[in-house]
Amino acid sequence: MNAGHIYIVYTTLTRPPKDKITLCICAAENLFFWINTEPRHHNIGQLQLTETDHKALSHDCFLDCSRVTTFSAAELDSAQHRGAISSKLAQRIVNLLETEPPRTLPPRHLRLAIENLSALFV
Repeated sequence: MNAGHIYIVYTTLTRPPKDKITLCICAAENLFFWINTEPRHHNIGQLQLTETDHKALSHDCFLDCSRVTTFSAAELDSAQHRGAISSKLAQRIVNLLETEPPRTLPPRHLRLAIENLSALFV
């Protein structure tokens, strides 16, 4: 796993279990943001993405920066790597996190996401 990379993870965290597109924000701590078709109902930390933002995206969707998710070792072992996000997308995410920090995201996770994603465009 690499921070700033997209992975498709078959997860049992959803009902029913399914493939989820995720963005790794901290490989060392197994932390991911989910990419969802629709924004979460609370509308906190939702970054709209278009299918042109990454080759793994087949339609417009939303990066949910309101919380992080971790996965089991088995889920990570079978995850499909889809490559790094662009420096432009990394900048957009960091800009959202810095200008509108999601109040639902713990400060430590916020710092990790900003630090790790900033490394993609420094």
